[in-house]
Amino acid sequence: KRKLLLVGAMSRKGGAQWEEEDYYDGYDDDYDEYYDDDYDDHVSAKKKPAAASQAPPKTKTKAAAGGTAKKQQQVTKVAKTKAAQQQATVVKRKAGAPATQHGAATSKPAAANDPRSDLSSILRDLEVEPQGKPSLLLVVLGHVDAGKSTLMGRLVAELGVVDSKEVRRRAHQATQIGKGSFGWAWLMDERPEERERGVTIDIAKRTFETEARQITILDAPGHRDFVTNAISGISQADAALLVVDGSSGGFESGFDVRGKISGQTREHAQLAKGIGIDQLAVVVTKLDKHAAGAERLAEIRGKLDPFLKSCGFKDGRIRWLCASGTTGDNVVAKPPGGSALSWFEGPTVVEAIDAFEMVEHKRDAPLRVPVFSSAGAKQGGGAGQVIVTGRLATGCVRVGSQVSVMPGSLDTTVKSISRNGHKDAGFALAGDAVELTLGLDEEASCVSVGSVVCGPSDGIRAVERIKAKIATLELETPFTLGQSLVVHIHAARAPAKVTKLLVLHDPKTGEDVKKRPRLLKSYQTATVEITMSDKVCVEKYEDFASLGRLVLRLGGRTVGVGKVVKVYHT
Repeated sequence: KRKLLLVGAMSRKGGAQWEEEDYYDGYDDDYDEYYDDDYDDHVSAKKKPAAASQAPPKTKTKAAAGGTAKKQQQVTKVAKTKAAQQQATVVKRKAGAPATQHGAATSKPAAANDPRSDLSSILRDLEVEPQGKPSLLLVVLGHVDAGKSTLMGRLVAELGVVDSKEVRRRAHQATQIGKGSFGWAWLMDERPEERERGVTIDIAKRTFETEARQITILDAPGHRDFVTNAISGISQADAALLVVDGSSGGFESGFDVRGKISGQTREHAQLAKGIGIDQLAVVVTKLDKHAAGAERLAEIRGKLDPFLKSCGFKDGRIRWLCASGTTGDNVVAKPPGGSALSWFEGPTVVEAIDAFEMVEHKRDAPLRVPVFSSAGAKQGGGAGQVIVTGRLATGCVRVGSQVSVMPGSLDTTVKSISRNGHKDAGFALAGDAVELTLGLDEEASCVSVGSVVCGPSDGIRAVERIKAKIATLELETPFTLGQSLVVHIHAARAPAKVTKLLVLHDPKTGEDVKKRPRLLKSYQTATVEITMSDKVCVEKYEDFASLGRLVLRLGGRTVGVGKVVKVYHT
């Protein structure tokens, strides 16, 4: 039942390197473990031949012995010379090593292929301890015209992130073209096409501090045409604000299903949970325009709460509040007496943000920075540089670190770091939102959205074939073998096909129900093999969670979410 083609290139210095091609068109979960164990036994047998078959050692001649002694003397002389050079280098470094301050861009550069990737080594070299408030990345989701940008614009204005002069200037610009109500939103939406259309297109980013946290806001687009950009924001976030339009008919337009089309309130909630966010604050806006605000809030909660729980959100991980971006009620301060929201006694938006639990990120793991945007820049001397933005998924990095960009294995050096909105930082840790300046010139065009910055000695691999455990959502037609779709993994996306339907699982218990199913229907769980048309940087979910989650889309709709359980390095 199996025909295997094994091409072996044995080199145990870095482990056996091999390629496999599996022609067995069926269930291969057991095959994976069998093949790996069988191969390791085969290599071990080759490395350790039987003692009886070993030939006795040959006796050296006198001439040969003399030649050997001469070679040993030469080797000893070279070794002593190298040891003396290394000792001199160490003494020189100790004498001239300057002290480094926290956040300074003059930190000592890392040596090429520096094996010291753990957090303690970097902090010891920088002579600092971690300082400052913990950082939280927050994505703002919701249907188009729910008031996300207006609410966030009001928030950053009242917290002093933008000054009053900038607020007046934006309001004046909006009034001049007859869109006076868009003044607050324009503090977030800065692209001309966004202001012309009145919708957010790309991820808008702002950084601010509360009493307890350092917050980076990722304001995601709410229009269904720009869901791919929303996925990028969700992939970076620890928590989410789901903004809901509370005006008459507003909530229904974002939540109800009309034919084959559903509002983005539904899809954004499904994406958030599927990509890994498990804490959510629902902010109902525009209740100040409703005659019975309290009753409207209860009505919306009664419809939306069961849906959020069906997505996987738990009771204690959902908070409910209301706020108004236009009046500022319950954004930073409690609504004053006599205001349209004075009846609400729950938390403000800032209080809800501060109540989010911090997510632990692996600082002592290998470096992984998915690239969500990149741009080239020329310096005064003509040297080329690439500025990439993203979030440190794991590990840590400092100015001068030797890194590699995958795919492509582009080795380079980190020239500067912007950390959580603070420029000229000396280092960054897992969980930080960063902007890295890399010293690349001719290869700059090879760095794109979906690339991953990693360490040179423990880098990520780019592959075309993965095994994933997926959960399907609402499907127009069942999935069959060869199903075409688009796969999103962190910032990367690639056309793909389902090349194997391996096993169907019970969605509640996870137990195997059927091997080699012929098709997958809506709301089923299965393990499948997916082959992508382009190589994508991906990891197993159990090793690097944020680089092992995937979203499946087809025809402009999200049709499934899942986790990578195996990466085929062939």
